[in-house]
Amino acid sequence: MILSLFDFEDEVTITTERLALRLLDLDDAEDVFEIRGDIDTTSDAGVPCMNSLEDAKDYILDWGENSVAIVLGDEVIGLIESYTDNELMFDSTFLGYYMKKSHRGKGYMTEALTALKNELASEGHTDLMLWIFPGNVASERVAKKCGFSHLSGCVVDIGGYNQYVNFYHNA
Repeated sequence: MILSLFDFEDEVTITTERLALRLLDLDDAEDVFEIRGDIDTTSDAGVPCMNSLEDAKDYILDWGENSVAIVLGDEVIGLIESYTDNELMFDSTFLGYYMKKSHRGKGYMTEALTALKNELASEGHTDLMLWIFPGNVASERVAKKCGFSHLSGCVVDIGGYNQYVNFYHNA
């Protein structure tokens, strides 16, 4: 189930020293496709790989109100999604994140996730969780830098596949 967590009214809603965070729009389709059309990125995140620009447009139409674009200059370099799954043992809001390969290792995701987490906390959303696939060391590092701690792990049904995931909770 998609949770409408991001209730942004302005074009640019959150700014950091280097980044702007805003909702996605259809003009972002090429950048979204570069991010979610990369097999390494989607394999690490456990999500389906997009096959076309049309897939990216469909994603924006379906998830645009629940996805934050991480913008550097005029380029969308990453995404943060909000969702919930009432079938899991946790009744929390989950965040998922993706970064273009060309922008990894520069601290952008840590900066963006921390800013978003702080903004959501100021609005009363303090029970945030992440799920990270085993072996995704970069995402685990980002989670810890942003104040999330490992809670547990379990097998979940993701698109008909039973997959083991680690849960991280906002500490």
